[in-house]
Amino acid sequence: MVEVIARGRLRGARAAEALSARLLLTQRATRALEDWCGERGFASGRITVRRHDPPAPAILDAGSLAALGGDAHGLTLRRVDIRLGGITLVDAVNWYFADRLTAAMGELLTGDTPFGEAIADLAPQRRTFHVAVAPAEVIEAAVRDPADAAAIDRPPVHVFEHRAALALPDGTPIAVVHERYRAVLVG
Repeated sequence: MVEVIARGRLRGARAAEALSARLLLTQRATRALEDWCGERGFASGRITVRRHDPPAPAILDAGSLAALGGDAHGLTLRRVDIRLGGITLVDAVNWYFADRLTAAMGELLTGDTPFGEAIADLAPQRRTFHVAVAPAEVIEAAVRDPADAAAIDRPPVHVFEHRAALALPDGTPIAVVHERYRAVLVG
């Protein structure tokens, strides 16, 4: 198992487990990603997103719908790549109730601001309800040969996925996010 490199940092499957655990403990995934990337020294700066407009339709699964209170009426879809220093870290889809956000927040979401940062003033509570981790051998192969894992003619290797519900402090649902974290984060 690829575990440690010269600078003493975790790589591969163990790094994926560590990052997933860190994200489970935070209310703002964007900040945790910035810290993780800074600690690993491969990119610095501000996390931004690249929007996919118009977003391809995405099916809302039963667990995600339940996390939103069971009613999909009024949801807006936003599909983005979460990036740092020009590197795509995460492929994300979020469904949110635009009418539960301020106009200023809605405006931020038309640009390169991550969802969690745009709605930070609402003090949302993040509850992860689904975690799926790729098999260790898939993660290890991506770390051993990052050029092969990042080949243009292949889909990106995702090392884990989180699905989380965001709610107002009173429990009113705001959004559901599906985040698929790429192998570049654990190499």
